[in-house]
Amino acid sequence: MFSANQVQVDQATGYLGGGKFVTSGGALIGDNLQLASFRFDLNGTNITVPLPKNFITTGDAKLEISGRRVDSGNLVTRIAGSILARRSLYTRDIDLANVVGQRREGSLSSGPSSLRAPQLDLTIEGRDALVVRNNIADLTASASLRLTGNTDNPQISGRITANSGTVFFRKDRYIVQRGVLDFPPNTEIEPVINLQAESEIGGYQIFVSLSGPLTDTEQLVATVRSSPALPQADVISLITTGNLSNTEAGIPTLAQTGINTAAEILTDSIINNPARKATDKLFGLNVFEIDPIISGQRLNPSARLTVGRQINNNLRVTYATNLSQDQNQVLALEYRVSNKLSFIAQYEQRSLSNVTQNRNNFSFEVRFRKRF
Repeated sequence: MFSANQVQVDQATGYLGGGKFVTSGGALIGDNLQLASFRFDLNGTNITVPLPKNFITTGDAKLEISGRRVDSGNLVTRIAGSILARRSLYTRDIDLANVVGQRREGSLSSGPSSLRAPQLDLTIEGRDALVVRNNIADLTASASLRLTGNTDNPQISGRITANSGTVFFRKDRYIVQRGVLDFPPNTEIEPVINLQAESEIGGYQIFVSLSGPLTDTEQLVATVRSSPALPQADVISLITTGNLSNTEAGIPTLAQTGINTAAEILTDSIINNPARKATDKLFGLNVFEIDPIISGQRLNPSARLTVGRQINNNLRVTYATNLSQDQNQVLALEYRVSNKLSFIAQYEQRSLSNVTQNRNNFSFEVRFRKRF
């Protein structure tokens, strides 16, 4: 409906991303046919959109989009309302080096404009709606968030909670007992993590707790323990190298020198990830590890190289060799049926100096974990 200075929409219906939306509202036209003010109500059901960035989200929305022209001539726009997420899927791989210790930079103003960045006031709810399936996690989480600020400088407050799922670090799976990502109010997007997870490494049950702001490694604290109990240096060695500190593989010197535990655990992936990306791009190998980075208590120190392919979340093929003249080579195929059951087939060609055992060895293992 049109008049001399007004546009009125009683109801308009459309379809977006497989869902239906209905809108109504109107606008006032000022002098020189300039838009003076407007308001539209939009209700969407089961709409799928590529938002936020790198997500595919399906949900319902009740939005009010309004605006008015102020004395300066600028049009001030506001987007308010609520979003109920049914499913929000994130599958893009994450580089820890780009997450840990990186602060978000606010955008800079581009100068005067007739259209300001829209103001935001949105609540986002989703029970078991957030699904992450990538190189570091396979989990489902619930979200309760509020989005404020504007589109140039958004601010998020609220919480994302995961009560189950799996986190991948190096070649090990960690079962998430509880994971919380808090976004404090009135701040930039600087999440605070509180994660408790456990894994089985080398016959030991490993428990990891990570807490603190992701953007500040000095305040990010990791505590680790094991069952049966081990010294912390041994637990860190198991996490970072898969071996105890008093074994031939040794613990990295960085873990022996007393560096902050969170940094010790994360540094390995941050150093190895660029090389892993290169091998994946060049050769299709998405497993690339060098451990220990600096060898521990060994008379003849050397690093161990592992390359391979994580075919899916359950199947992994690796080849490992130590980088010394007297090489020991291992080819392994691992299939995980679940977090409690896995099968491992391994072929090992021992070093030439090993004269007490057959040089070539084939083994097959069935690993079953049960807590008492």
